[in-house]
Amino acid sequence: MQRLMALKIELWAVLLLLLVAVVGALGFGFAAIDGERGAKRFGKLSQTALFLAEMPDTVKAALKAKDRMQVYDSGAFDGKPTGWAPLQGAMPALSGYLLQSRYDGTRRRPVVELLSLSDWQVRHEWVIEANDLIGDFQTDSYHALFSNWESEFYRAIHPYLTPGGALLIKDHTGPLISVNACGKRNWIMPGKLFHHSTEADADGNLWIPSVIEPSTIPRTDKTFYDDEIAQVSPDGKVLFARSVPAMLMKHGFTHLLFTNARYSFDPTHLNDIEPVLADGPYWKKGDVFLSLRNISAIVLYRPSTDEIVWMKQGPWIAQHDVDVLNDHMIAVYDNRAEDRGARPFVEDHSRIATYDFATGKDGAILDDLMAAEKVQTIAAGLYSPLPGGYHLIEDVTQATLLLADPAGLKAAEFTNRAENGKVYQLGWSRFLSQVEGDRALAAIEGVTCNE
Repeated sequence: MQRLMALKIELWAVLLLLLVAVVGALGFGFAAIDGERGAKRFGKLSQTALFLAEMPDTVKAALKAKDRMQVYDSGAFDGKPTGWAPLQGAMPALSGYLLQSRYDGTRRRPVVELLSLSDWQVRHEWVIEANDLIGDFQTDSYHALFSNWESEFYRAIHPYLTPGGALLIKDHTGPLISVNACGKRNWIMPGKLFHHSTEADADGNLWIPSVIEPSTIPRTDKTFYDDEIAQVSPDGKVLFARSVPAMLMKHGFTHLLFTNARYSFDPTHLNDIEPVLADGPYWKKGDVFLSLRNISAIVLYRPSTDEIVWMKQGPWIAQHDVDVLNDHMIAVYDNRAEDRGARPFVEDHSRIATYDFATGKDGAILDDLMAAEKVQTIAAGLYSPLPGGYHLIEDVTQATLLLADPAGLKAAEFTNRAENGKVYQLGWSRFLSQVEGDRALAAIEGVTCNE
């Protein structure tokens, strides 16, 4: 040790070592970036550098993988029920079904349940085995969330039940799949990935957000998320498709997407397409309302003429979901989620905003309930007006469903708690009328599922 301490190291040698270290670090960085961009200018070295650079994130993700379907618990669930808790006699006028999508933390699988609101019984259940459903699907997508395509981490986002009893499911940025009453695959739609909402139009076709790869927008690279509105038939055929960024640019809204020094790879974040089912004084049957979260905008778009009929930014902030209430009003799930550089937050509570086309006035409904229940939905969130003046609110952040009566009071609530006491994610539910639910149950009645 004394000999080592007595050694004299020339200054030039120290500087040379530092220079080699700096050059090596820069070279490693260039190779990692080259690998991330897929340029492959350095061959296998690029992929090796990328692998090493991503290793801390990979290890972190692996350590958290087992609990990533869990909802962060900060005491928000104290005193909340497990499962559904209807208030005694609170819903005498509401019938129908809830197609409920949730992650079952006990079985560690996503499930879709057809729940009868007349007696709170599950009439049919689909247990989703994503490995079996997606195993042979091929894509080289940059945006696909491949880690979600495993049975243990899949979410059946906003499932749709056809009159014939087939269930259409997808995860965020995943393939569209039709499954039968036993949860086995009928078909999987090739060559396209979908995300967020699934809504039926007046003709029974479905409007689902998709993504275009590679992007159609000039001067963008593979990281750019080119949102697309897609109309799909119930048997999985694309009937109409349109790039949302291209649509906005055509109509003079490029400034909302590509302002200098404020680049976003996901400038629109399309999270809902709401079809218009009947003509009205402010829209036509066949129009669609679009919710574009990242520019806090609601757009009324006419596919038949490629026309933006109307657009409004705010007062909603990072909204999710838009619904047509009547022939002159819409409702918007206003997350009120802000990001000022530290972490996203909701000031006070999220709300159900309204806009009246007849008066040009903004408003809100169910505000007292949202405040009392401390609904703070950072992302996602759904609102559905139900028959008889009832309302359904899905607070995805807190894995809670609320049913409100015509007076705006809580009539029932649901918390997705597992046997281990932890609360797990929801997958966006939808209301079905008594006729719709009965028809689907009749179609699958008597089906025998072989294990």
